[in-house]
Amino acid sequence: MKKNYLKDEKSYYLQQHASNPINWFPWGEKAIEKAKKENKIIILSIGYSSCHWCHVMEKETFQNEIIAKQMNKNFISIKVDREERPDIDNIYMDAIQFMGIQGGWPLNIFLLPNLKPFYGGTYFNPNQWFGILNSISDAYDKNQDEFIKSSEKFTEDLKKSNEDRYGSDNQYSIKSLVYEFKLKFDYEYGGINKVQKFPMSNMWNSLLYYSISNKEKDIYNHIIYTVDKIIEGGIYDQIKGGFFRYSTDNKWEIPHFEKMLYDNGLILELLSNIYSITKDKKYQHIIDDTFEWIVNDMTGEDGSFYSSIDADSEGEEGKFYLWDYNELKKILNKNEFLYAEKVFNISKNKDFGNQIILKRRLEKNDNIDLFKKITQKLIIARKSRVHPVIDKKIILSWNSILLKGLICCYQSLGKKKYLELALKNADFLIKNFLNKKNLRRIFQSEINAFIDDYAHTISAFIKLYEVTKNKRYLDIARNLIEDSIKLFYNEDEKLFNFNGSRNEKLIANKIEIFDNVIPSSNSVMFNNLLLLGKYYDDKLYQNIYNGMSSELKKFLNNYEYLSNWIYTNQINQTGINEIQIINNKKEKNNILKEINSWYAPNKILSINSLKNLKSDKKPSFIICRNYVCSEPLNNLKSLKNKIIAKLES
Repeated sequence: MKKNYLKDEKSYYLQQHASNPINWFPWGEKAIEKAKKENKIIILSIGYSSCHWCHVMEKETFQNEIIAKQMNKNFISIKVDREERPDIDNIYMDAIQFMGIQGGWPLNIFLLPNLKPFYGGTYFNPNQWFGILNSISDAYDKNQDEFIKSSEKFTEDLKKSNEDRYGSDNQYSIKSLVYEFKLKFDYEYGGINKVQKFPMSNMWNSLLYYSISNKEKDIYNHIIYTVDKIIEGGIYDQIKGGFFRYSTDNKWEIPHFEKMLYDNGLILELLSNIYSITKDKKYQHIIDDTFEWIVNDMTGEDGSFYSSIDADSEGEEGKFYLWDYNELKKILNKNEFLYAEKVFNISKNKDFGNQIILKRRLEKNDNIDLFKKITQKLIIARKSRVHPVIDKKIILSWNSILLKGLICCYQSLGKKKYLELALKNADFLIKNFLNKKNLRRIFQSEINAFIDDYAHTISAFIKLYEVTKNKRYLDIARNLIEDSIKLFYNEDEKLFNFNGSRNEKLIANKIEIFDNVIPSSNSVMFNNLLLLGKYYDDKLYQNIYNGMSSELKKFLNNYEYLSNWIYTNQINQTGINEIQIINNKKEKNNILKEINSWYAPNKILSINSLKNLKSDKKPSFIICRNYVCSEPLNNLKSLKNKIIAKLES
């Protein structure tokens, strides 16, 4: 079969389109120069390998010979993997939204040869797409001036500063933003009152700290209720672990079946924090099962982590994960099936077409041994099915998100296996990314890293230092933040550009502010600067942090999309406890493990702390805040009482 220009691309998503009859080009000079030379409109189509609707459009529309003929004759067609080039995706996703169109993937946008956008959308069926191609082609032949006028307007919008786009003179307190946000809570099913529900782990993490620091019991209870609904729902793979990307209904029951690395890293962090507070074993079981899924399905032999698992197998969404009622009766014996009916909420009523999605009722008196016996049988049965494809792309930022999640698991549960995998991944990142002259975004790729890669990697290595006290990791974080400032810091906006001086220059350079499923790169840098500013007492980091804090006030009108900023700001307002350990060299590791297991995001262990371990006398501890230090505390219980916020006084 004849292949197009995508045939030599490393991206699995681009390879999926290499056999289309469309003359797809990868993003690059060759395609752009051809568009300019022939004065043709560019069709820019952006997606990712595990995206269900990307597959649907590829199959229905991009394999269509008639559509291909029209696209090849009148357009230059470019395919982009958004996971490789989030910078391109960011800009043209913003453009779609300026056009008043809801964003999503696949993203299909029409550009003039100068790369300025004038029209676009997401999924189109074949008839819609063919009609749009004809309309645009005819109109472009007759009146190019209108296209130029429209594209110039959208490009001006893209180049506006964040203050012009989103700034407000109104002043909001965090308390009032939280109150407004509470009005959106779904008290029946958990989460926010929306039909499609994403886990939004970062947001609940932020609210978790807020609720405890401010003794807001009702918010805390809603977070716990939400997490319980998520882990009981179909959005969680009940037999093997791992979370799907989002729920298509408001009950967390019917997932969109793709599994993303970053979602699972962020959820592990949230679950670890909740376990640190509650010590409830059900969270430990979910963490353990998700960890095992990561080890078995998402980890390379070298300690690298893969990016995602497809929603589809055999051309059908979710087929790998769905069950038939009679099929379950055949696999399980009578007692097992009766128990499974109760625990997995199984009935003859179908969830997804003619099939059943397993949900779970978590009970304190669950028979764990019987439950495991049932899940093992179902795992074996599922192994005989065609497995959805794993995209083995190794993305620096996503590896770092999961690395941090694993370290949080170790802090909370204290199990060596979490730290061992974290250290193996850290070694892989150091060898294959951090020791290279130019930091890359993807393993064995020439694409330079973006600010999100730097931000999440810094965050992960700060966290790794917390648990190991190996200063090498903190120095790595510091070197990366120094590079980030040189390459990405925008002195005029007092924030970090998404593309740095080593990245390709596009028609605009996004400054990512708003937190979404993944916290924004700037909000992660905000946290990094606060912590490293404290660790090293570095005035430059502190000044940049303060500048970002001033910028935050201009955009502070919504909790949901600024949650990670507010989390860091709250840590700073509460005050960071810098803990120094004095004496008891012998018990150093046990003391560190105990302190790290506490839920106290506003604590750090001083760099100089371990230098004071001069004897094996009874340990004592000093807490310093803003250059003022306490009298020594004589035991861990006293230290804990000083630094741990209680929900109820």
